[in-house]
Amino acid sequence: MPSKIFTNHLFQGTKASKGVIPFEIRSCLVAFLMLLIPASVFAEPAVSAVPAAAPAPHDPLNDLVDRAIATTSHRFLDAKVHTPWQIVHGLLALRQDYVIKNGGDSVNAVDWISSGANFQGAPWFEATTHGGRAHPYNGTPYEFEGHVNQFLAVLSMCNLPLDHQFQAAGGKTVTMQQMVDHAKMAVNSHVEITWTLWFLTHYVDQDEEWLNADDEPWSMERLVRMQVKDSPYDSPCGGTHGMFALAYARNSYLKKHGQLRGAWLEADQKLQRYLMSAQRMQNRDGSFATDWFKSTGHSEEFNERIQYSGHMLEWIVVAQPKSRLQDRWIRAGIQTLCYDLIRNAREPAECGPLYHALHSLVLYREQMNPESSSAPQPSLAQSPHKDAVPAGPLTLSSKPSAEAVPTPEKVAEEPEKIATQPREMRLRRRQLRRRTSATEASSKATPTGSQDGQLDTDKRPLMPILKKAGQGEVASAVTSAD
Repeated sequence: MPSKIFTNHLFQGTKASKGVIPFEIRSCLVAFLMLLIPASVFAEPAVSAVPAAAPAPHDPLNDLVDRAIATTSHRFLDAKVHTPWQIVHGLLALRQDYVIKNGGDSVNAVDWISSGANFQGAPWFEATTHGGRAHPYNGTPYEFEGHVNQFLAVLSMCNLPLDHQFQAAGGKTVTMQQMVDHAKMAVNSHVEITWTLWFLTHYVDQDEEWLNADDEPWSMERLVRMQVKDSPYDSPCGGTHGMFALAYARNSYLKKHGQLRGAWLEADQKLQRYLMSAQRMQNRDGSFATDWFKSTGHSEEFNERIQYSGHMLEWIVVAQPKSRLQDRWIRAGIQTLCYDLIRNAREPAECGPLYHALHSLVLYREQMNPESSSAPQPSLAQSPHKDAVPAGPLTLSSKPSAEAVPTPEKVAEEPEKIATQPREMRLRRRQLRRRTSATEASSKATPTGSQDGQLDTDKRPLMPILKKAGQGEVASAVTSAD
């Protein structure tokens, strides 16, 4: 090797001039020279390394969603100007981090409403015989909750613990657990149960059963069945809140049991039908129909567009597993809504449509880009970004929204509908089988025709013709892993 020849030459030259080098010095010199030789001379042939997995491609839609959320978050409500109904809608979207103005100060909304908040002298919460509740509807739209447990359903999105306390009327204190207790005791079949199902789903096990204040048996399953039967065509905001509550309950049941059955399977089947309906009626630009599930339609007005698209996407994002949120029609809806909120940041916006739209984007971000979902709103409130667009005012519609006005009480539970209740379908099949059997028996008695010997073409066996509800649909493939 070249290194060995070079070393021997060195040794020979040293011997000729100064005699023999001691063994110890010679060994050290060899070791030193070996260090100078490139390691590649002695290395084994390199084995090709396994290429590292390529990082997930960056999705620009996530950046757009972040921008739309940040832009919309710069619209602030003032506790001295705006109503509880408006402030609660801000809580729906921005939750624990939601900041409001209290005069000239910025305060955390959850802390503020928990510490004795009142509106025109009326406290937000009150103690009851069975626990506590939010201030009920007072006859004026847009002030307190428009539907039973509406405020509590929204507060459940803040994920407050059951021992969280609220200062109530008369200097009393009520906890979230007491709110749950009251909701369970006061539930009945004469009022809308959408928000009650939403609220209790967050805090109550889906298998739970109880007796209400009138000793009537109730359960989460019964609430789900009632919501399944409820028609979206007669419900506030096109039934989208009911769809959200159903999806929320279905997801909770699926997370616990790993599969769907009974009322929760019926809930999923209803969700699948209306997901297809929403997709069919979606506009070409990605916005959603202005007549909910009834027909197609597009609006040129900003608040109308975000009202329909925001409400629709809000339940769609919860009803679909993460893998389906990549579907083109959903991405188109999210993208169009983002651009609408950004481009119209200076325009007046109604609180209900604006914050339901913002909530849909927050829900989408939690699913698709959770690492960026922790941007605290207090920092936005105290030191807005230098490039932030001045926010437009927050308003209320002159025509009260159905979400702000109670639904008329029902005299009794509505009859079951074929589209959602397999039991009635089975009863109809049995009736048709009996009629068919009776006709077939009659035809066998006179096989050749009628009494005059002629073939009776007017009397034929009745064949049951049932149009299968949701034909071609199957239960959702959602799994707990999603």
